[in-house]
Amino acid sequence: MASMYQKKMRVRKLSDLDRLAKQYAKDAEKAGAEYQQSFAEYEKSVAAKMAPYEADVKRYQTEAMPAFESAKAAYQGKLDQYNTLLAEIAKDPVIEKSATAPVPLRYIPLQETYKTYEKKPIPKFTETAPTAPSAPVKPEIAEFDETKFESKRKQLAQDYQREVGERRAARLSAVSRQSARPLMRG
Repeated sequence: MASMYQKKMRVRKLSDLDRLAKQYAKDAEKAGAEYQQSFAEYEKSVAAKMAPYEADVKRYQTEAMPAFESAKAAYQGKLDQYNTLLAEIAKDPVIEKSATAPVPLRYIPLQETYKTYEKKPIPKFTETAPTAPSAPVKPEIAEFDETKFESKRKQLAQDYQREVGERRAARLSAVSRQSARPLMRG
């Protein structure tokens, strides 16, 4: 049969552990709230840094790229015209010209016709290719630093485990003292 004192000690020991567990839960909840607040601030700063980049991306997609595509299409059309002109020149590379020149004879002036051939002039392609617009560069954003919160969480868990261990050790030492001193048992 357990004495009244032993029953009170058992209840007190359980209530001490319950109180310790509640304190640990409260501290863990407080640390979690700090983490949530810090993470929310981090998300706000990321959103502030990303807003100009997102605006640049939208402008790049709606204005710069369509302008580049239309300039590229115009350039490609002129290049195709130049290539067809070169193909025509390659088919018939010379110009045939007829000319007449006087041939000196003694009494009868004669005109003799003859043909000359000249190379067709090759025109130069002076258009410059359009350059693609530079894409916006994503800003460098550091990852959220969880080490502070992780170390705080580990410290809370270690403190809780240490405290529970100390209380259990104290209980065991009290029991061992009682068994070593039979007159103190009551």
